[in-house]
Amino acid sequence: MEKDAVILMAKAPIPGLVKTRLCPPFTKANAAALYACLLKDTAAELSRLARTQRYLFFSPPESEGFFRRDPFSGFVRIPQTGKDLGERMAGAFETAFARGCTRVALVGADCPTLSAPLVRAAFRELASSAGAVFGPCDDGGFYLIALSSHAPSLFRGVGWGTDAVLSEVCLRCRAAGLPYSLLPAGFDIDTADNVATLFRWARTRFLPACPRTRRWLTSRGDG
Repeated sequence: MEKDAVILMAKAPIPGLVKTRLCPPFTKANAAALYACLLKDTAAELSRLARTQRYLFFSPPESEGFFRRDPFSGFVRIPQTGKDLGERMAGAFETAFARGCTRVALVGADCPTLSAPLVRAAFRELASSAGAVFGPCDDGGFYLIALSSHAPSLFRGVGWGTDAVLSEVCLRCRAAGLPYSLLPAGFDIDTADNVATLFRWARTRFLPACPRTRRWLTSRGDG
């Protein structure tokens, strides 16, 4: 029986530990507050996925208490392990596949354009002919990666945080003979310029709902 799963990679919104590239111009507290809004909105959006196992891999390990409340209560909570982002993602995929999942999508918590329909589209691609699916970001990374089987070679030795992440991982797919497809492009929130893009996006797009993030934007004025 086919079993879909979605993994949310999350950090507790601790000032000084999340979204530090926003500082300056934002304070550490404001950057953490924005991240908390993005994180909770992402969890709420993923909760719309029916018949899908939801996992939340969190960091740091002592922060589980934060994630026991809504909108995280419907997720299976597991601490992140690994020395870098690649190891943490590979470990999360390994766990989901070991628990019997057959199609697994992994997302971060800082892409406001991520929606439940996009995750469903990734599952459809995997059910068709793709072995991997990526949601490209305009910074050269990706906001979503979905796999039909564990592929740890995709995550080893990648220069995470560069503008060549997606192209490098796609090259690895080709080398492994793993067919892949791409979802519509999105953007994530890492810099002040990304926040300016977020303001413009929110004025013209009404889905995903992102209510907490939109309230944060309203509290900041017109940006």
